[in-house]
Amino acid sequence: MQAAIKIGFCIAYDWYFLREALPQVYADADVILLALDRRRMSWSGKHFEFDEDGFRTLVKELDTEGKITLYEDDFFVQGHSPMQNEVRQRNLMAARLGPGGWHIQLDCDEYFINFAGFVRYLRRLNPKRFQRTNVCCDWITLFRQVDEGFLIVSHDHPRQIERIAIATLSPRYEYGRRNGDRNHFAPFGIVHQSWARSEAEIATKLSSWGHAHDFDANAFMSFWKSLTRDSATTVRNFHPIHPAVWSRLSWVAGNTMREVLQHLAQQPHQGYNAWQRALANARWINSFRSRLSKLRPK
Repeated sequence: MQAAIKIGFCIAYDWYFLREALPQVYADADVILLALDRRRMSWSGKHFEFDEDGFRTLVKELDTEGKITLYEDDFFVQGHSPMQNEVRQRNLMAARLGPGGWHIQLDCDEYFINFAGFVRYLRRLNPKRFQRTNVCCDWITLFRQVDEGFLIVSHDHPRQIERIAIATLSPRYEYGRRNGDRNHFAPFGIVHQSWARSEAEIATKLSSWGHAHDFDANAFMSFWKSLTRDSATTVRNFHPIHPAVWSRLSWVAGNTMREVLQHLAQQPHQGYNAWQRALANARWINSFRSRLSKLRPK
């Protein structure tokens, strides 16, 4: 019997991105959980405006096979950091989805490229060997919409690409979606709309993000607003928390997210080649990385 595909989405003020995110995964999911704070509070403790009718109308429109469950709970806890509240929500989502199957956690602004292929990939993995393993995908970060296209985070080498833990048979979250388990790198990408939003949305994101207290949000906002397609060519090492993680910016055509996804799906995958991936997935290397991650300050 095939392992179930269980998907959990963290829902907040940007729920409307589900219009593009849900259709990318819906057909190949067995269960989808939408987790929303009961009091409409962000991880940083700020109340957010929420279009209740619009949200429910969209879910009803997209849930053609009755796969979606809405889970409302108190995910914000006074006195906890934004990251602690994020981790709390992710673990409660995993508990609600229950044991067994592949657990996949996504945010509303994350769009899978070739989710059907990713599911086939997961189901070829040996469950006995992949307990306590995170299956990771490349994160393709969109940074700003400019000049009939989007600025996209680019890298000088595949090893610099951000990779996010997405699927696991043994869900437990310690820092965002990270934990000390072994990481296995899959040849699939997820487009992260992230910073490619309106100025008002970026201001809301900066005040609500799980990393909101980790950097100078006002300075980063000014930098973001200053970018154009031309000026972006000079930008180097600009991640707000770990600068070298984002090497540079490039431009991709597309006036809508659907156009961007179609454009990127037609391009060759820019991550590890087969040899690099095999080396990265070697068990002794992952064991060493796992031990290192446990030593890093949270």
